[in-house]
Amino acid sequence: MTASPLAVVADAVSLRSPILDFDADALLVVAHRGSWVEAPENSLLAIRDAVRLGVGMVEIDTRRAADGAFMVIHDRTLDRTTEATGPVDALDGAAMGRLRLRRSGGGKTMPLTEERVPTLFEALEEARGRVLVNIDTKSVAELPAVAREVLRGGFGAGVLVKAELSPADLGKLPADHPAFGPLPFMPVIRSAKGRFAADLSALGPLRPFMIEACPYDVDDLEAGMEVVRDMGTRLWINTLDVAHMTHFNDAAARLDADAVWGRLMDLGVRAIQTDESEALTAYLAKRGCASARL
Repeated sequence: MTASPLAVVADAVSLRSPILDFDADALLVVAHRGSWVEAPENSLLAIRDAVRLGVGMVEIDTRRAADGAFMVIHDRTLDRTTEATGPVDALDGAAMGRLRLRRSGGGKTMPLTEERVPTLFEALEEARGRVLVNIDTKSVAELPAVAREVLRGGFGAGVLVKAELSPADLGKLPADHPAFGPLPFMPVIRSAKGRFAADLSALGPLRPFMIEACPYDVDDLEAGMEVVRDMGTRLWINTLDVAHMTHFNDAAARLDADAVWGRLMDLGVRAIQTDESEALTAYLAKRGCASARL
């Protein structure tokens, strides 16, 4: 039987990822779209700023341009973060790569910068050997192509890929789907009230080393932690201001870090994605620790 192109590429690189090696009790600080307080989100500068702050991982988004090139951009359209308008897939990668990015989180009131929309390859090269990268793919169907791109560039040892994956969808994946390797894959689950523990258990066949979870509330989170421990996995929680758990967001953490970030850590959460990377790393320092990192 002929090996798949993905398997051939995988054989050529070392896939022993440092993502799998950090202390099980350490907290991984994840900079959402890089550190974009000043730098444009999802820019090379945002990655460099996150490295400077000492975070362990940057999260970036990827979408395909008209010619299939993987570009680092969150929205379906160019309107919010660039000088252009229209859908991302209306331009080829070269044209998109010439577009200037707007400062911080974008919007028409934000000034344009000299930062340009990076390719996925450029972003991974910027991070290589300096910080781990989480690639937010927009569907499980895109995972094979994203995995090929990562592996062909030799980035496999520093990358975690993720996609939203419901327990019902898991059973539909073929055995050779990239969700099962060779790159570390993190499923993203969104749970209705009272369903969190059951949703976690349903992911057992993946044997995920980490799960990005959106439980309904902190009571559901606490109820699911026994399942997390039994699975031998780690839990990633978002405290972004658009996060799903009421009162467990960056805005609340700015007022009382112990009640938000500290409570999550005490419950056993081992990765926190935030837009307040500087504040969270400072909070860890006050607790006498630092982000898990390369």
